[in-house]
Amino acid sequence: MDKSANSHVADGNRIIEWVWYAGTDAISEGEGLCYNTDYGTAANVDGRRNNHVERPSVSNNKAFAGVAARNYSAKSSGQMIEINCPGSRGVKIALGVNTVIGTGLLTFCVAGRYDVGVNTGLTTEAGRFYTGKYKGRGSAIPRQTVTALLEASMTGAWSLATDGVTLTVTDTTGLSAGDTVVLVGGEDDGTGAVIPGKYTIASVTNGTVLVLASSAVDATPAGAATCTGYAYTGNPTCQADLLDGDESGGIEFINLPNAGGSNQPYMVGGVSYVCGGLDIAADAEVELAQGSLSGETKCFILLHDLTTSDFIVDLVSDGLKVDGSTSLAEIATIDDAGDGVFLIFGGAKWHTVDLLVGATEA
Repeated sequence: MDKSANSHVADGNRIIEWVWYAGTDAISEGEGLCYNTDYGTAANVDGRRNNHVERPSVSNNKAFAGVAARNYSAKSSGQMIEINCPGSRGVKIALGVNTVIGTGLLTFCVAGRYDVGVNTGLTTEAGRFYTGKYKGRGSAIPRQTVTALLEASMTGAWSLATDGVTLTVTDTTGLSAGDTVVLVGGEDDGTGAVIPGKYTIASVTNGTVLVLASSAVDATPAGAATCTGYAYTGNPTCQADLLDGDESGGIEFINLPNAGGSNQPYMVGGVSYVCGGLDIAADAEVELAQGSLSGETKCFILLHDLTTSDFIVDLVSDGLKVDGSTSLAEIATIDDAGDGVFLIFGGAKWHTVDLLVGATEA
């Protein structure tokens, strides 16, 4: 624990570690990282699983290590970095949302996925903190009010042209070339899909249109694609207290294909925010598998409306409804902004803890 620099004005109360980051990209101060818990040969003992870190993903989201203590430039062969670990107080975290001192909970984001959730997007956006729901490792309490974002849309209101670089937003005020756009979600029309990730702004055309420096689609979509995301300049951070305890599991953003369909991929544990603002042809279903340990939690929340069809959480094995006694097969009618469900695994069954807005049990 580093208390030597804990002056009355300058520094936080930090719990620090030096770890190896094998990635070749730059790391910004306050970005969250996770331990590489499956490093090497599975049958062998390997201490590097305890001191090698990587960007958060759906495979390491339950192994939060801490946040980068400072900015680190890109290194082609990886590098040693200093991190502030859970339990640290008054340290900086990288933001993907505005904050109010002492209000709410922030949790690290994992890398986005696209193409019916199969392919990993650009992982360099992983690690920033967004609105969370579960306390514990990987979550933080903001201790500073910060207006972090210059532009944001969690409703799918942005529109990306078929060229993959021309992005129409609500307001480009304050944004300029070199600033950052993070796309956490986007449309998949079966012809082309938006690739979630961090992009640099090449130019600003007018009050609502900007141009990205690289394409954000994997193929040419049939038409302009709706997008969910936020934009900022520099590296917005806020002072925060890093929580310890059970793993929060992080948060992810689920992108639904326009065609809908069953077996939509989801992250085990944590919070899955479902990107909306879409007209989907058929219900999009997550097949929620049994948990592995008593007390495991899972949450699904729809960010914006879906039309024609719904998002459904279909339990592979029946659970229990919120009344604690009636059999639960699925959570349905998740089609309006804010609809969702909190679940906990009791050891044999998933139990509904709470239903949000218009979600229903069946």
